[in-house]
Amino acid sequence: MTSMKRIAIPVLFALCLLLPAACQRTEKRVRTVAETFLNAYYTGDYQAASACCTPDFGARVAKGARLQAELPADVIEKMKEAVSKTSFNIVSVEVDPEGASARVRYALQVPGLEKPVPKALHLQLEGKTARIDRIE
Repeated sequence: MTSMKRIAIPVLFALCLLLPAACQRTEKRVRTVAETFLNAYYTGDYQAASACCTPDFGARVAKGARLQAELPADVIEKMKEAVSKTSFNIVSVEVDPEGASARVRYALQVPGLEKPVPKALHLQLEGKTARIDRIE
């Protein structure tokens, strides 16, 4: 039993050290996916934004690209100009303790509004994959 304790204690200690590092990697991956999505979404690049999403939500985001293509060119230009002045700031990244989902809170600064609009992204996590599931 004593030799087992000699092995078990260092192994448990190593696991305790690795767990926070794994959580940090997950948070970093979630933040990267969220930033990629938000940059694409708020510049009107719906195809690139949809690539960051689950299949169902990605289809809805990609629909924005199809709808945008049907608009008159001058309206599209005005939309792009307004969107280019919109910015966001990620406020927090929360990963579910079970590692199945995450929530990214961000503040959306819209021209003409004094206060930022609080928003959130919900992500599904599977292995090393993080995908946007919905916008709140």
